[in-house]
Amino acid sequence: MSPTQATTLSTAFNKSSTSPAVIIPQTNRTYSYKELFSQVHSFQSQLARFGIEPRSAVSIALPNTLEFIVSFIAVTNQRAIAAPLNPAYTQAEFEFYIDDIKSVLLIVPRGAVKSNAEAVKAARKFGAGMAEVWVDEKSGEVQVELVEKGKLEGAREQKVTEGLESEVALVLHTSGTTGRPKGYVSLPLKQVL
Repeated sequence: MSPTQATTLSTAFNKSSTSPAVIIPQTNRTYSYKELFSQVHSFQSQLARFGIEPRSAVSIALPNTLEFIVSFIAVTNQRAIAAPLNPAYTQAEFEFYIDDIKSVLLIVPRGAVKSNAEAVKAARKFGAGMAEVWVDEKSGEVQVELVEKGKLEGAREQKVTEGLESEVALVLHTSGTTGRPKGYVSLPLKQVL
């Protein structure tokens, strides 16, 4: 990459490198940069099929797992806005965050929709679509399924794109001293790096 070329999550790593990018201790699996970005591209292609377009807000309520890593990078590569949320939030907390940024999609672990998890109840209240993610045990690949369309009903398939350094890529809410959310910080992709 030349010194004048913009750096984004999509261009920051050598996508053909076989060096370790992610190590998952629970499964003793290592993913190279090449494998990671293959998974990111596959996930991003699914997001595009769901109708996720640039500047769409996508809430991600996942623990720190391979699923989180892949979904976060895929969302930002699709030029959407990633809004990571603590999966331990209450329904009221999820409602505040999902409504505040007008999420079109909520990404949750497999089984969360059927179990009517707190995040799911909140997403339904505001019409956000819901996608479940999991890692296939045999292949080690992150899978994603759009379980409820919500606001994505009738959305047209989008092109797979690449993040731009000047666009907002991440939204983090702040709580201040009262513990009640007061606003959020939005970061352009170049500052996420």
